[in-house]
Amino acid sequence: MDGLLPGYKKCFFCGPATGGLGLELHYTDDGAICEFTAGDRFQGYDGMLHGGIVTGILDEVMWWTVFTRTKRMYATSRIEVEFKRPVECGKTYRASGSLLRNTGRIYYLSGVIEDERGKICARGTASFREFRFTLEELARHLDFRGVSPEIRALFEPPAS
Repeated sequence: MDGLLPGYKKCFFCGPATGGLGLELHYTDDGAICEFTAGDRFQGYDGMLHGGIVTGILDEVMWWTVFTRTKRMYATSRIEVEFKRPVECGKTYRASGSLLRNTGRIYYLSGVIEDERGKICARGTASFREFRFTLEELARHLDFRGVSPEIRALFEPPAS
């Protein structure tokens, strides 16, 4: 199953109307992915995307990957990013997350940002800890416009 994931209404990274990046993340069988082009207002050094924004994009695709795999809520407990080459403002990139392993309540993920030629610009690893937050609570804060019924079903509690 592939498809558009909802945005968290107040999220700087995936919220559709926050004035942030407005990332449109997609669910795939491998995890979450997104293509993005960031404007100059997100730069750090001249023409380069700020490293904190790069880190946040990686965190976003890794979080959505663990959520779509488990249908449970997690919070980032640790993230480490290696910056390989500049991510330039105004160019299109692809970010993706992958599940590495889990040890009970902690999940370990990796994420990459690649340029249009498939060259890795940044890669990250992160650990995520489960916390108590129900699917119903999460769904109240999501924007489901444009989301397919199959993807919407990911946010419904299992039938009793």
